[in-house]
Amino acid sequence: MSAIASLTVVPRDSITELARLARTSPSSFHTYLAEHGSKTRQEYDWSGYCMLYVLTYLEERGIDLDQPELNAESEAINSAYGLTTLITPAPGLSEQLDPGAHREEELAAHFEEMGVVFEESGLAGLDTLRLLRDTVSDLRDDQVLLLNIG
Repeated sequence: MSAIASLTVVPRDSITELARLARTSPSSFHTYLAEHGSKTRQEYDWSGYCMLYVLTYLEERGIDLDQPELNAESEAINSAYGLTTLITPAPGLSEQLDPGAHREEELAAHFEEMGVVFEESGLAGLDTLRLLRDTVSDLRDDQVLLLNIG
């Protein structure tokens, strides 16, 4: 079984409509997302599971990417679109995601705790942090990063 992580930048004012469509018409949700969202400048080349494990790694370290004010919308979108995290630009978040603030060995150990062992797991973790940091740094205040693992 495999998973893919996709990153889409959407206007912040479209999140309410995305959540409404997720609740009422998943096919319209996908159409609306395609029309209003844009891909990030960098693609994610690792398995979606690598992204998931980095998200749990961050959560265990108290780095929460979810914004409480978007919880209801996030839950609605999750019901139609799989595991989705809505990330907004927040003060200090880019610094917390800086790969230089994390050790490759810690990331590899976390992957191993999750039952995944492969030679490049620490590198995959650092690459994931780099992508997240760069993407969040590029966000404007009126944008949200919709990170989906499915």
